[in-house]
Amino acid sequence: MRRLPRSTAVAAAAVLLLPAPALAQGGRYVGTEYDQGGIVRSIDGPVPSVDRLANQVTAATDMMLAGLARERARLPYGQLDGASGGPARLATYPAPAGSPRSDQYSVGLTQGGRHDDSFVYQVAARKTDTNRERDTSWTSFSFSGAVTVTVRKLAGTATGCLVRPQSAGIRTTFAGNACTFTLTRPVNVSVEFAPETTNPVPHPMLVFANPPETNVPPPDAPNVLYLGPGVHELGTDVPLHDGETVYVAGGAWVRAAFKATGVHDVVIRGRGILDGTFLDTGSQATNTRQPGLIDIDCHAPGQTPQTPCSPTENSSNVVVDGLTLVNGPRFNVRVLGDHITVHNIKVISWWYKTDCIWAGNYSLVEDNFCKVNDDSLKPMTGPSVIRHNVVWQLEDGSPFQLSYNLEYDQANFHIYADDVIHDEHISNDRQAIFAALHGGAARMRRYLFENIHVEDADWRLFNVILENNKFYDPALGYGQISELVFRDIRTDGQFSQAGVIAGIDPGHRVDDTSLVDLDIAGRCAQSAADGNIAIDPATTDRIRIMASPRCRGAS
Repeated sequence: MRRLPRSTAVAAAAVLLLPAPALAQGGRYVGTEYDQGGIVRSIDGPVPSVDRLANQVTAATDMMLAGLARERARLPYGQLDGASGGPARLATYPAPAGSPRSDQYSVGLTQGGRHDDSFVYQVAARKTDTNRERDTSWTSFSFSGAVTVTVRKLAGTATGCLVRPQSAGIRTTFAGNACTFTLTRPVNVSVEFAPETTNPVPHPMLVFANPPETNVPPPDAPNVLYLGPGVHELGTDVPLHDGETVYVAGGAWVRAAFKATGVHDVVIRGRGILDGTFLDTGSQATNTRQPGLIDIDCHAPGQTPQTPCSPTENSSNVVVDGLTLVNGPRFNVRVLGDHITVHNIKVISWWYKTDCIWAGNYSLVEDNFCKVNDDSLKPMTGPSVIRHNVVWQLEDGSPFQLSYNLEYDQANFHIYADDVIHDEHISNDRQAIFAALHGGAARMRRYLFENIHVEDADWRLFNVILENNKFYDPALGYGQISELVFRDIRTDGQFSQAGVIAGIDPGHRVDDTSLVDLDIAGRCAQSAADGNIAIDPATTDRIRIMASPRCRGAS
């Protein structure tokens, strides 16, 4: 097999620290600061340190993205599919014989007088003792220009429809048990029929409207594993090799789990489906020993993913783009190492431990859809950017997991323009939209969350804590979480459980954390009481909750 050059070595330091850019003057905030020891201060005026930190994180991650794009450009099939101009195009994909057809929905597409049916798949709930849904249906196609989508409800009656995320601004018409809307750009959305538009939605219907494919390898290209339409049985531990492209065509149904350590310059892409049902033992306990569907590691034997990558086993310059993953009984996409891109992946999984995406250092996680029963997006190794993703969180895990027992320092995370369209939490005291369950020795710092929309969620918004948990050896010591900014966070409802911000002791605390323009059901929080947040005065410091004039309802 032809070998491509190894990705350029990353700098020894994992943190990009840049001079603060010039700061606009005159920004005014109103709110409250909570300092260690129970000191409470009023905020009324500029808080330049918060704006400066946000600017620094943005500059650092923008620089990282430029370097990541250079690495990706070296790959023969590494170009990302994205919205493109040109003539209107529409591609639908044949379903392999025996594919699970939805008994709940059908989908028709119209473009320029041409009409096509788009096959609607369906998978049943797997963890039936706790799952609140019965099944999930989805369809997938690619297009440019404009396309009109008609989703028809085949079972039961409805009184109307909507499309989530609502931030996409997609207008619908409803008639005769059918929901019709027009798309002009690629999106991953949920089509919902009244009255079943809030948790639990028994039969979700997802539309994955992809951009046109622009970089398809020929079937006989060197260093390409080409999986065309039809069923492919590859099994577990399918190896990946330096310089390899795995292409899964639309209409391909692939039963496989890809595994590699210490690989470089790898692309896994296409419009096909990876199916993990063959790995499912039917037991939560034994499923935790199953492999992930795409697992590219950077650790030597015996190392855990919470530890630094091994220099001899490091993986680098990996692109995963366009696929749909269903019924994985364990995690779905874990690509550790450096210079990682995960783009437009769609994931539907049912068991606990089915984390959606964890990408390594110098990474971009963009335009993905996660519907899983453990952590969805994991800003835990940086620098990284996580943007334009859609999350439907099942009953376990968190949409955003900031840390879980990391043992080495991490910094510079920019998470923005993401949507949580449902959150099905109802009982677990650790679950929240934004969670850090940090029992490790790492100092986790320099997070910027902004422009996050949260719909149909009513359990808990924040659970940012250091803790002594059973999965970490306290003899290794504890770390800290600091320099966090959450701004322009909007929710459409209240939360029944108080949020929590707490360290583990005065020396290992949550520090320098700002909640800015936190809009909860139209009310902008200016205090812990407004935000329904419990802040531990002994193990936290410089926790700010404040609003600017931009926030609705701010004074």
